[in-house]
Amino acid sequence: MTGRPRITTLLPGALAGLVLALPASAQELREVPPVPDYGTVMHPGNLGEDLGPGDGPEGTKGDAIPVPSGQKVWWIDVIHNEAGPDGLTYRFRFLAPQIGGRSPLSSDIALKDIEALCNRWVVPRLPQPGPEPAQVMVSLSDQIVPFGDAAPEVVQYFDSFSVEDGNCVWEFF
Repeated sequence: MTGRPRITTLLPGALAGLVLALPASAQELREVPPVPDYGTVMHPGNLGEDLGPGDGPEGTKGDAIPVPSGQKVWWIDVIHNEAGPDGLTYRFRFLAPQIGGRSPLSSDIALKDIEALCNRWVVPRLPQPGPEPAQVMVSLSDQIVPFGDAAPEVVQYFDSFSVEDGNCVWEFF
């Protein structure tokens, strides 16, 4: 039987050849609505007061946000289209001119303000319902810097959080 091919071996191959030779019917294309680009608006229902020009310097949105130190802090933007090391990351960026200059606030004070911003300002503005971020980054800078640009002359503080049960939990990064 070594000289003759077996029918059971040839039959599946022949059937597959016939199926592949038949023309396939094309699936109709359908219109898919574009995903809305919310830009800096993460939770439209809660940002109404924050979208106007406000009392801050050019490039900021809304009025100064109260923080424990009493310094003036303004929202710059949120970046959510650049993944972090653990996946979806929201980066909330704030202007805090008093962390720089001739007599800057200490890093300890700035980091307490960052934690307060995360819990009191960021968490209520996360999309609900929506994708849950793996990480929330909150940053303060004494000048507005385009995202991703190096600016060694600018004082910047960053902190990383996860969000559990509506609270920011500090994460080492």
